[in-house]
Amino acid sequence: MEGKILIVDDEQKIRFVLTCLLEEKGYTVETASDGSEAIDAAERFLPDLVLMDLEMPEMGGLESFRALRERGFAGKVIVLTAYGTIPSAVETMKLGAFDYLTKPFINDELLIVIERALLHDRMEKEWAEARDRLNDKFTVEGIITNNREMLSLLDIVKRIAPTDSPVVITGESGTGKELFANAIHQHSLRKDKSFVAVNCGALPRNLVESELFGYRKGAFTGAVSSKPGLVEKAHGGTLFLDEVAEMEPEIQVKLLRFTQAGEFIPVGATEPMKVDVRLISASNRNLEAAVSEGTFREDLYYRLNVASLRLPPLRERIEDLPLLVDHFLKKLGKKLSKENYRFSNEAMEALQLHRWPGNVRELENAVYSAMVMTAESPMGPEALPVSVGRIEQQAQTPGAGTTLHEIVAGHQEMVEKRVISETLEACGGNQSETARRLSIGRNTLLRKMKRYGMGIS
Repeated sequence: MEGKILIVDDEQKIRFVLTCLLEEKGYTVETASDGSEAIDAAERFLPDLVLMDLEMPEMGGLESFRALRERGFAGKVIVLTAYGTIPSAVETMKLGAFDYLTKPFINDELLIVIERALLHDRMEKEWAEARDRLNDKFTVEGIITNNREMLSLLDIVKRIAPTDSPVVITGESGTGKELFANAIHQHSLRKDKSFVAVNCGALPRNLVESELFGYRKGAFTGAVSSKPGLVEKAHGGTLFLDEVAEMEPEIQVKLLRFTQAGEFIPVGATEPMKVDVRLISASNRNLEAAVSEGTFREDLYYRLNVASLRLPPLRERIEDLPLLVDHFLKKLGKKLSKENYRFSNEAMEALQLHRWPGNVRELENAVYSAMVMTAESPMGPEALPVSVGRIEQQAQTPGAGTTLHEIVAGHQEMVEKRVISETLEACGGNQSETARRLSIGRNTLLRKMKRYGMGIS
């Protein structure tokens, strides 16, 4: 196994035994006899993982843990503690330690926890690299992905943005249609002009025409002065028509004329007005089906649908969930003054098992709810909204979503299989104890064992 591990313990014998054990497994090891030495060694050695004893002279483990974090050490920390100092170990967990083990520890158990910690560290680094790559190529806030299909869509956005071609964006509610529309605008030649978003389904039917195209003084009772419509306000920029399929037939006719001639007649006016806007439309309905059903004009559909994007639901890009959760934790953490909050491993698995019918919008609301309702970190499954469910409940539901091992690369799947196998052996085949040590539900463990072809008794 690869990885740099720093052992911090005041007992020379323990440092020696751990060094032999870890070097035999292929790790690169450095040691320190107290907290002060640990800080110096961490800055020089740059370990991926620190094994930290809590009870040490001079500077104890808890104090040195805080000092490491203050100096920017972002690697994993596993705490070694005697039974009498478990409350202190729990305190380090609240501060962000990965796990703790009581002395005397079992070598196999220690190796399993180390392997899990390094696996998490590698995954977090890969997610951070994915975010950096994304930020290099696309800067619109909220579009966060490492999904192949989504990245292909972003490439299409970059190609069509400089043109003035109309675009239709389809996808379920909450998939980010307005974010993509805004991305097209921000990367177009119109980026310094207005981006005007209109929710066609939210406009009152009797006011749709006047809201879109404006009106002249005296056009109807109460029109004491002229008012420009949203189309006119978008002049020179982009007009985003969200839920365009909700438009009434008579408004579709007026919109068709506008797409053909670039002009419209405000309510109460006699002369047409010309404006220059780029049209981007969106719908959570299948527009081709709406055309077939006769609820959406075919000629208007072809006018709007010069270029099209279909946004996948979150359940089809579940590998993006950790990236999105991390983004929302940071974004909402600043808002709620809870910058260092994170989810436990069990909570993350519950999030990955959920089907997310409300997509990214539902995920953000779930993170927000958990942060508002929870007083300390890490946040467990119980902090999540009831609608998200619990791991055990979802694991029993066929097709309940994608599990953690399905979103990591092949080498990580092998690590997970080996971790489960070794933990089972260390627990004498006791599945309940194995699930407890791995911090997952028993049903989740059984499902993983079945996937990896392990015997289930």
